Amino acid sequence: MRCEAPDSHFFAELRDLNLAFLSLAVAGRQVTHGPVFGLDGVVLEGLARLGPAQLETVALVPCLLVAFTTHAGRAVLRTAEPSPVADRAWLEQARLFTAGLLTYLRQAVHHDPLRAALCVGRAGWLPVPEARGRDIRAEADGAMRHLEARFRACDRFWPDLVRAARDGHPERLKLARLTAIQLATVETRSVPPGAIVASPPALALVR
Repeated sequence: MRCEAPDSHFFAELRDLNLAFLSLAVAGRQVTHGPVFGLDGVVLEGLARLGPAQLETVALVPCLLVAFTTHAGRAVLRTAEPSPVADRAWLEQARLFTAGLLTYLRQAVHHDPLRAALCVGRAGWLPVPEARGRDIRAEADGAMRHLEARFRACDRFWPDLVRAARDGHPERLKLARLTAIQLATVETRSVPPGAIVASPPALALVR
């Protein structure tokens, strides 16, 4: 399978997915008092205060800012008595995003595994069978239990990225993007052969 250098269309797709994820995370802050996708309150509040152009600046990191975790027992979302209506609406948004992300990652892995690993992420949890019609909704329900903000293990990545976007500092933005590429490279090296598509461990949605 031929490996190709990422092009402008590829990065535009990443930007759109990142922007959708960031918007989902910010909206999730309205239905919970705890972390959303592993992002703590400080980061979420920082994202919520960004304007549309600043949020798009965050989304322009040259790799996906969201991944499917393989860490069993990890919580994706802590629910703290959200409004039932708002919670259902947010969960539907999360389901639709997850379904789109699964489709995108499968296509990326099939098209070019190297580019997928470097620029999309290791995709440690991807159901092996392709979704078929009526199974898409159920599959997304299970998959969104594994969603998490990428690079969250690096304590400074998200705070520094949000601060750089807020301040509009070109050098800090450049450094944040270079850091993302470095973290993606390290992440890729840690993936054993055959781990891009794997069966999911059991995870709970609420911790």
